[in-house]
Amino acid sequence: MQNFHRFALTLGLAGALFGGAPVVAEDNGSAARPVATWSHDRSGLTLPAALAGFERGDSEQFDEDGYNIGIAFGDPATGSWADLYIYRAAPASVAVWADRAAAGMFANPILGDVNVNAVKVTRFTPPNRAGEKSGLRIVTPTKGDLTASGLALWLHDGWLVKLRMSSKTLEAAALEARMVQFINLVALPDAAHPAPGFAEIADCTAPMAPGKRARPIKLDMTGSIMLGAMLKVARDKEAKAPAGGDAVWCRDTASQPQFGIYRREGQADHYLIALGDSGTSLWVKAYDMGPLMKPSKGFLVTQSNGVTEAAYPPFDRLPTPQQVLGLPGRVAPIYSAGLLEENQGTTITVPSN
Repeated sequence: MQNFHRFALTLGLAGALFGGAPVVAEDNGSAARPVATWSHDRSGLTLPAALAGFERGDSEQFDEDGYNIGIAFGDPATGSWADLYIYRAAPASVAVWADRAAAGMFANPILGDVNVNAVKVTRFTPPNRAGEKSGLRIVTPTKGDLTASGLALWLHDGWLVKLRMSSKTLEAAALEARMVQFINLVALPDAAHPAPGFAEIADCTAPMAPGKRARPIKLDMTGSIMLGAMLKVARDKEAKAPAGGDAVWCRDTASQPQFGIYRREGQADHYLIALGDSGTSLWVKAYDMGPLMKPSKGFLVTQSNGVTEAAYPPFDRLPTPQQVLGLPGRVAPIYSAGLLEENQGTTITVPSN
């Protein structure tokens, strides 16, 4: 796995910082003990009060509907802690989100100067039949207040499961052993669709070619309805398609500390921007409506977190990442939809004038 060393340390920098405080700081003065079993109804995850030598602490819900959850664990005897997260993501790709999560890990100054030759990166097989060699684990010795930190990520029936663990006393090998033990005790229902084996993301051989600034296409009522209908048909078709392997991505050199840009090598009409490491992305892709509307061709930007998606008004050419990042919160979507069986529904917005 030596070839992963460069991969682990050349990732774009982004996401939630790694190796810091637990999800929710524990109250060490409290005599209350956690309930015997904690459960997450949406995913079926269950956790006992103690796991791999860690005592379970508080949980935190990061969204309104319970699709993004974090649970804190602590081991005061060794000055160690762990945070376990389970959440939906778009794309449901261990490669993309491990790239982002590891980026945040190595960007965190609390780790100090990391020795590239000391970083250990391993593919592993998650529990609960989640997929042979489909997970990724990264462990590194650290300097300063911490002695070691680690990250593990795997996919379980559309849910991303992420473990972050750090210690003030355990060396890297001991921390990794605790991570392996912890992961193997994470209880989820057996996966119905095992994830594909992990595939490394490499840097793209060439950056995206800079082009002219894209211009928004002004849609009339018919255009908005037609594009929304096209997106719904594409979404329904994708939902019925058999599960396949993870796409083979490359990392564009324009990736920044706050986001990563990913493409499929040799294809210039689309790209993906992964925001932070919490599962939300912006997908840029060409479309061609043929004789159904004019102009018939353009580029759509779709934002998704694996639970819902929204599409913005189209551009006449491939927009720059800066243009794409300027859409959320500033431009109203023309289409939105729920992506899961329990929240399906579509809204198409037409212009007011």
